[in-house]
Amino acid sequence: MLTLAALIACAAAAHAGSPDGLSIAAVGNASGAPYTGAIKQFVADHKAHKVADCNKYMLNVANVYFTNLPPQLTGDLAVAAVNDKTKRKRLGKLLTRFRDATIEHGFDAALAYEVKDGKVRLYGISGDPDDKVLVSSLTLDEAQDQKKFNVAVCKAVAALFVLTAP
Repeated sequence: MLTLAALIACAAAAHAGSPDGLSIAAVGNASGAPYTGAIKQFVADHKAHKVADCNKYMLNVANVYFTNLPPQLTGDLAVAAVNDKTKRKRLGKLLTRFRDATIEHGFDAALAYEVKDGKVRLYGISGDPDDKVLVSSLTLDEAQDQKKFNVAVCKAVAALFVLTAP
């Protein structure tokens, strides 16, 4: 009986997902905008199987989207959602409820990025507002090294879950 209740609870909390891996919306605020190219390079390296160091996690990313996102899904909202539960709930709804011709089940998460206190900060934010935000950072000098940047992105997204499609 307890197992059944747990399964029902998990099913009720699920909103989005792809059996092929995570669908991620990548958004940076104004300070993070210069690093969009490095995020895109991470995606290209991942697709070419050049991202090897994800610590103990297996990277399961199907797609990372930079464009054709909901207009309300901004880098400022995503970065604010890191520390604001109300904004995280709003972000979660935007992510998981979004649909278009290429995204049938919404996004599983957002990869938000900014520059703060002399570091590039990367946040893996699940579409489930109750999940912990994953944080990875590197110095501005380290961010110039694409391999180090890839490892930092990996740390921000590798432990995110694919949310089950409704």
